[in-house]
Amino acid sequence: MSVYVIAEFPLSEQGAKDVIEWTTSDTGYVITRAHAGFELIQTLLAEDNKTVYLYEKWASKEEHQAYLNMRVEGGLMDFLGPLLESDFKVTYFNEVPS
Repeated sequence: MSVYVIAEFPLSEQGAKDVIEWTTSDTGYVITRAHAGFELIQTLLAEDNKTVYLYEKWASKEEHQAYLNMRVEGGLMDFLGPLLESDFKVTYFNEVPS
């Protein structure tokens, strides 16, 4: 069963702009979409124009964690670190039949 992920990035307004621009770059979602287990990603910007949320769907939590590990080892935090106003947060959700 698929897992849903919401990643929250508290950024400055310029940091949010930079992250949103990064998503369309050659090192952004192109790589995300090619990773094993990827199903969906959407970028959301909070009303404060500073907090970016990534709404994601993955085949499993383990595949998302492998993806996240690949990103961290690949230097993503070198880009994100200076833009973050506080720690980013990742939360996992299971779909509930309704």
